[in-house]
Amino acid sequence: MVSETTSGAMMTSCTPVTILCCVCGVPIAPNAANTCASCLASSVDITRGISTEATLHQCRDCKRWHRGAGKWMGCELESKELMSLCLSFVSGLRNGKSGEKAPRLVDASWIWTEPHSMRLKIRLTVQKEVQHGTVLQQSFMVEYIVRNQQCVDCQAEFRQGGWKSLVQVRQRVSHKRTFLYLEQLILKHGAHRGCLSIEAFRDGMDFYFPDKGKAARFICFLENVVPIKVCFLVYSTSSSSSSCCC
Repeated sequence: MVSETTSGAMMTSCTPVTILCCVCGVPIAPNAANTCASCLASSVDITRGISTEATLHQCRDCKRWHRGAGKWMGCELESKELMSLCLSFVSGLRNGKSGEKAPRLVDASWIWTEPHSMRLKIRLTVQKEVQHGTVLQQSFMVEYIVRNQQCVDCQAEFRQGGWKSLVQVRQRVSHKRTFLYLEQLILKHGAHRGCLSIEAFRDGMDFYFPDKGKAARFICFLENVVPIKVCFLVYSTSSSSSSCCC
């Protein structure tokens, strides 16, 4: 009899203690709110104040994304870099000015969308302590609308007079055989790619480039195919002109 009583006491002590939810009466483990997760989630919305829609701007030409303050960054779709950029546009994930503690982000994952839908979707999971230390977790979706906006560099390429480097090619001789041969080489190898505009003159041509690097590569090509003399000029407007004479 003693052994049976001891065994019964041990079984009773190992049984988990449960209480009834104060709202729906479902047996639950004790917590500070004495409320089940379903009832607590219906009465408290921890995602309140977090934006579920945002707008992202992408350059149609170079496919870079606008970070803000005139800065642009290149990243692939559904990449970590793009995820970080998207999260920076979600308001409500940081503590407000009133000192109210914001929910803690515990997970973020991509939701697949059509590549040409101009939409990006992310599923976020947040946690927040509510009602005397009870931790509540909720998941929700944030949708981003992608808008086309031309970046500063692409604007400079298509804006007339937005060049930064000018390569002037001149041949001051009575015949144009060498210059005509040089034109065919430029077209054959595509050396003029990246050039904003080309202007023809009586004794040569002017090539306008958006930066010094592309102009330097073009000059390097000319040095490899024809004998030239190079001289550099710098204007007071910080635009550089490289003059090449064949």
